[in-house]
Amino acid sequence: MPTAIYSREPTKTRRVLVVGASGFLGRSVVRAFSRAGYDVRGLVRDSTKGARVSEEGGTPIVGDILDAQALQRAAVGCSGIIHLAANPPVRVDTARVRIEGTRNLVQIARREGVARLVIGSGYWVYRGQPELIREDSPVDPRGESKINYDTERAGLEANGLDDLEVMVLRPGMVYGNGSWLRGVAEAIRTGEYAVVGEGANRWSFIDRWDTGTAFHAVLESGVAGEVYNAVDGHPAPLREFADFVAVELGAARPRTLPVEAAAREMGAVVALHLAADRPTSNAKLRSLGWTARIPHYRDGVPGVLREMFPHGGTTS
Repeated sequence: MPTAIYSREPTKTRRVLVVGASGFLGRSVVRAFSRAGYDVRGLVRDSTKGARVSEEGGTPIVGDILDAQALQRAAVGCSGIIHLAANPPVRVDTARVRIEGTRNLVQIARREGVARLVIGSGYWVYRGQPELIREDSPVDPRGESKINYDTERAGLEANGLDDLEVMVLRPGMVYGNGSWLRGVAEAIRTGEYAVVGEGANRWSFIDRWDTGTAFHAVLESGVAGEVYNAVDGHPAPLREFADFVAVELGAARPRTLPVEAAAREMGAVVALHLAADRPTSNAKLRSLGWTARIPHYRDGVPGVLREMFPHGGTTS
């Protein structure tokens, strides 16, 4: 394992570009780097979203990941880049933003002498398995996760070119206000949510703001060409999680939906993803000195639910 050099103490001022900075994950990354003493530039397509970057301590820059000139202006003087862009503009598909956008970032990084590039991906690229998932576990990317996996490949293929160091971070189920958790919580409140399969399959969670510090740790201390999982280290059965949220909301226990029925309603790829067993290890990320501030979803989810429903709906 590499020697851990990551620290929560502020570093000397350095500049980092966060692409997709106004999004759910982007804001957490901007905050993490800003609090670590970085000069943070946040690329946003829409100037109206710039306030989200400013609120977290960054400087918004209007531009598009598919616009090489805009990227070059944003990357001047940066020592690192974080790629989180995922939402495409009108008439552009996600694959272009993720994959072509990665290639654009690689070109700009090499041209501007940017030392490190971290690609944000997701742990859904892994094939489900009962054994603890590590970074070298088998993958089976499908649907959106196939786009993420191809994005990873586009970045890692450039590792070492002109001394550029590329790494990948695969967060697990990132929860926070504005994530998938809102949809799940609202469906549980109304009785519309269903656990796909028996619910014995395990999900691996991580708090939104802990994900931000994970990106900081990888940019600061990650090994070039490597992949890192970002989870809190306490995988939990889906049924347990759904029941916990229901209790917090004062709602009825969610029903069960057989995988076959879920496949007909949601499509096979989504249904299989939801039913897959993904108990995931964070040992490699912890070897960099990173630790989760919120060690278990039971510690973090109640506060997020209260933030989502400030006028009631939770039991604590």
